[in-house]
Amino acid sequence: MTKPLSDYVAIDCEMVITTKQGFASENIALARVAVVNHDGKVVYESFVHVHPDCVEDYCTKSSGVRASDLVDAPKFEDVQAKVREVIRGKIVIGHALFNDLAALKIRLPVERTRDTALYYPIRQRMQVLKEGQYPALVKVAKDVLGRDIQVGDEGHSPVEDAKAAFDVYLVHREAWEEASVEGKDVTSGIPNHYVDWYF
Repeated sequence: MTKPLSDYVAIDCEMVITTKQGFASENIALARVAVVNHDGKVVYESFVHVHPDCVEDYCTKSSGVRASDLVDAPKFEDVQAKVREVIRGKIVIGHALFNDLAALKIRLPVERTRDTALYYPIRQRMQVLKEGQYPALVKVAKDVLGRDIQVGDEGHSPVEDAKAAFDVYLVHREAWEEASVEGKDVTSGIPNHYVDWYF
């Protein structure tokens, strides 16, 4: 039996490049996170404090994050704890969700995740099947939803991206959940250095 939509949330994160090693052996730190529910309402959203001396590049054009956003933002540990709280008992949706979980340093059982970047029918539809390559959310949203996202020069909105991932999931929900109930693995391509973020 398919779980009610109230048991699902979607997450998206934005990161900055740092001078110190972050997650997955890369110099990346969590800078912003958003969690939305099935109605598209924001359950939680926050910037994350990163000391300016540690930031090499705010990647503002893509992340939308500016130095001023992070100065008085909550500490990583507080943001992580809040995200854990809001996703407790939920199935978590995202696009390249393995990136977001690694940035949050949160591990989830794979059966509690729905990663639209790894979902094989989407990869097949977008003709992105090579190991280590994933269809961009902006292209998936346009192809699957007919929706333009990440438009303009303000950078990505994690709220917009989380909503898009949720809506892409909804298009595939019936087949995806049926496969999950039958124990079929319909995802592929989790990078080896991210596998540890799933039980």
